[in-house]
Amino acid sequence: MRHWIQRRRHAMTLVEILVVIAIIGLLASLMVPAVKYQYRNRSVVEGERQLNAFIGAAQARAQQLGRPVGIWIERFQKEAPLPIAGANAALNSALPVGANYAVSIYQAEVPRPYTGDLRDSRITVTNNGADWVINFPPASALLNPNNPLIRAGERFKVQFDHRGPFHEAMRLATPTTPGTAEYILLLDTVGTGGQIPKAALNGSGVPYTVHRRPARSLNPPLRLPQGAVIDLSVSGIGPGGYEFNSTLAAAQRPVVVMFQPDGSVGDVYYDGAVDQPLGWIHLLVGRQEQVNPTTPLLDTETETANLMNTDNRWISINHRTGTVTSEVLDNINNWVRADPNRDNLTLADKIRFSRKLVRTGTGLEGN
Repeated sequence: MRHWIQRRRHAMTLVEILVVIAIIGLLASLMVPAVKYQYRNRSVVEGERQLNAFIGAAQARAQQLGRPVGIWIERFQKEAPLPIAGANAALNSALPVGANYAVSIYQAEVPRPYTGDLRDSRITVTNNGADWVINFPPASALLNPNNPLIRAGERFKVQFDHRGPFHEAMRLATPTTPGTAEYILLLDTVGTGGQIPKAALNGSGVPYTVHRRPARSLNPPLRLPQGAVIDLSVSGIGPGGYEFNSTLAAAQRPVVVMFQPDGSVGDVYYDGAVDQPLGWIHLLVGRQEQVNPTTPLLDTETETANLMNTDNRWISINHRTGTVTSEVLDNINNWVRADPNRDNLTLADKIRFSRKLVRTGTGLEGN
């Protein structure tokens, strides 16, 4: 009997067990938000690391092939939702938020140059009074209106006699003669025909090389970790550029950054146009729920836009060397308070503030 009583003294009562359970529950409730925050932040950091490596792989591929290779940033949602019949116009969003962020990144490659279907294919150029028209030989596949090489409305580059500059050109979206494929030169520098070889202006013609627009590679894409995205609404070129922010007309267009074989940035495609950047390319790696293209400076107790979250990261590419720099966002509010012209600051100014750390991590501004 005495032995049984002694054993009971070492056991826990029901009240003690409930107290321990309550303490464990309290600790768990305190730990879950912290663990969740660390996990979310880790997805952004991991997405930054993966994107950085993917860009490096594209540059290595360009060096290997000896022709441009780049990254193809596919918008998450390409099309606007169908409008709700009878609803207020304000409720029918013209463009989904998903059009302004990306989670899938592909490699982009420039197809092999096209020099004609026959060994000695030649082209001529004529002026119809409004445009310089490119006349491909009768046997060229490009004269087929259904050809997949250059689609209606697409731009391309053409080089005369396999040397000299590449001229910007385009296939007309609406040809002057229905049922045909027509091509014109676009560059203002050929306004007088000065850069067009004389042989191209007469009946003999010259050999040519056509460089087409990049195409999405069939290689497996990079898919960012769950919750991490490239926020295109505040990404762009130069200190404060946000050109990759999409409009309804450009919602179906990806952002494509091409690298030359030496690693430098070549052409950048966005909004259906092509640009040769004069500044760094900046991509913001942030969180999906913080993409806010209509209010990019949102910063309240309950909501924060990616641009205002200093835990997010800039992936910035030097347009001259191709060097990739990764850095956290600088605090915009600190710079705004210190600016004597704070009341007149634009969105581009504030985006520039957030990129102050990009170049060296010591507050020096990126180009």
